[in-house]
Amino acid sequence: MSKKTFGASAVYVILGLLFIAIIGLRTISTPEIWTHLAQGKTNAPISYLEYDSPVNTTWLYDKLAYTFWGTGEGNPGLLIILNVLGLLLAFGLLLQVSSKWGGAISQGFALLICGHLIFQTVDVGPQVIMMLFIALFLFVLSNFKSPAILFGALIPLQILWTNMHGSFLFGPLIAGLSAVQAAVNNKGGNKRKASPGVPTAMMGILTGALLLATLANPSLFELHLQVLSNVFSPSPMYWSSLFIEYFQIPALRPLILFVLVLGAGGLITLKRKLPVTLTTLAIIGAFLGWTAPQNSMLFAVLAFPFIVLSLTAISEYASSTLNTVLGKQAKLLTPATGAVLVILLLLSIFPVVSNCAYVKTGSASVFGLGIQDELYPSDCEAVINHPAFPAKIINLPADGGYLAFKYGKKVFLDYRPGRYKRELLTNVENMMLGSQAAYDTINDTYRPEAIIINTLSPSAAQGIVILLMKQIWKLCYFDGTTAILIQDKPQFKAIIGNTEAQAAGLAKLEAARAEYAAKVGKCNAGNPSELIGSGKVFLALNRAAESEAIFSLLLQGNGKIPGAQIGLGNSQLLLKKFDEASETLKVATEQVPNNFLVWASYATACKYAGNEAEHQRAVEMAQKIAERNKAEAEAHAAKTPEAENTPISPAPSKNNTLEEIVIPE
Repeated sequence: MSKKTFGASAVYVILGLLFIAIIGLRTISTPEIWTHLAQGKTNAPISYLEYDSPVNTTWLYDKLAYTFWGTGEGNPGLLIILNVLGLLLAFGLLLQVSSKWGGAISQGFALLICGHLIFQTVDVGPQVIMMLFIALFLFVLSNFKSPAILFGALIPLQILWTNMHGSFLFGPLIAGLSAVQAAVNNKGGNKRKASPGVPTAMMGILTGALLLATLANPSLFELHLQVLSNVFSPSPMYWSSLFIEYFQIPALRPLILFVLVLGAGGLITLKRKLPVTLTTLAIIGAFLGWTAPQNSMLFAVLAFPFIVLSLTAISEYASSTLNTVLGKQAKLLTPATGAVLVILLLLSIFPVVSNCAYVKTGSASVFGLGIQDELYPSDCEAVINHPAFPAKIINLPADGGYLAFKYGKKVFLDYRPGRYKRELLTNVENMMLGSQAAYDTINDTYRPEAIIINTLSPSAAQGIVILLMKQIWKLCYFDGTTAILIQDKPQFKAIIGNTEAQAAGLAKLEAARAEYAAKVGKCNAGNPSELIGSGKVFLALNRAAESEAIFSLLLQGNGKIPGAQIGLGNSQLLLKKFDEASETLKVATEQVPNNFLVWASYATACKYAGNEAEHQRAVEMAQKIAERNKAEAEAHAAKTPEAENTPISPAPSKNNTLEEIVIPE
């Protein structure tokens, strides 16, 4: 792959950057942005579990995000555009860093690979700032040799980085690796230095100066301790989408493995000495990306130059081999490779613009500007802002930042790492799964009088049913993605009896259903969070007719949603449509063949449908999976009715649920 980056070959880089820009041009769906906006607005604790002066590792980013958001309803479009510009600038700088290691075609392929790496995780947030600062450091250290420029540029950048994102320690790390690179090149009297005019000792001094610069923050060393706490402490897990577990999405690991193999090929075929900085950063990025997919953005920025290097080394080796075989025809290899790259980029861009890529990967975002606030309690003012609404609430992590920003509430949990004890997170999850001990612990410790539940959480539907069965809780609001439970006490009668608020929530759900039905089968319909959430809740409440209608509609729009396939099959079981249930759940076993619960439900459906052969096969498959996941099987056995009983579990008392919940067929 030619190293010339000008002329006609520039189209490869331009198309690659266009791909990067397009995947960043999406509506905001991350719940984390609301925490940043809430902290930027008040710079105060947003959770009543926090101590008085917690260390905010992104305080400057939060201030800037809130400033660009503006007043009133805000301007998400401006934040999205700035985020896209940050992405483009980061990759533009990386292109400059990698220019001496590969040409336009190699860089174009690297942009294509990295675009797919970050597609599922990129959203408006400080992660883009992280990518930008890493790229800036690599660019400055690769292109400038004057100590005055290095110190004058990197120290201010380091101070900004320290106050914007917890990844700031990568700054001294990159400088330290550059010092090692200079030392390696100077070893044995080698006169060719990696940084001509900059002695190795000076690079070491720069590394120390950058470390000292990290103390230029409001919390001094406490910031560093908080960063370590964020890394090693448990945190509520969010990745890509609030309902990602509902889908069977393409795994990132095969792509990461491809990059690793590509890197190995580069190591083998590279004819020059390996660059210490780029190689080490690529190894670090590969380790982080392999261990956790949410690190894919970090992997992409750390590995980009080495990906270009590897592509170039492999292509040069392949070209030299093919030249002897093809002779004059070998000159066609470069334009043919470029044509393949253009086709791949166009094939990657179109599904993003048409929203098909978002639907396929289970994303809540769509292409364009805007914000997906229907994922959160966005229309609950009549309940949450009611004068009698309790001050101390319990909420799941997904809603924490939104409640703090929009309603000014002190919340229970949000998605920030290093803030909450493992025991608390475990108790919340176990409470939603039905543990009386976990419920008692939380109730005795925090005495909540209201619980706000985001129904997109995997355990939300079960948690709602379990809480309603305790009789003390009333469901006073439901709109598909938000369920609000409040204690049955005299001081809350006005909220519990607010039929207008209840009707408004159901009207919002019906509007979402009608909108999706009008677009069903088209990618621009997106993934309707209200239907995903409400389908699970109706099924848990034994409202099987409603859940069947919702899951059927979801599958009309996308037949490859395992969560909807399973939900439809179980709805049909509850309705005693055993033949239909067995057919539906058979498809589900093909979509998620390693899921114990799917095979257990399929076995039940086959039994009542009279298909003994399939029933026995399903039982055997369930047993095999149970052997690999004994804990899951035992938990399921504890909750499943006896085999001889009709597979319909008792519904909670209607006095504890909203009346007349109807989703039109």
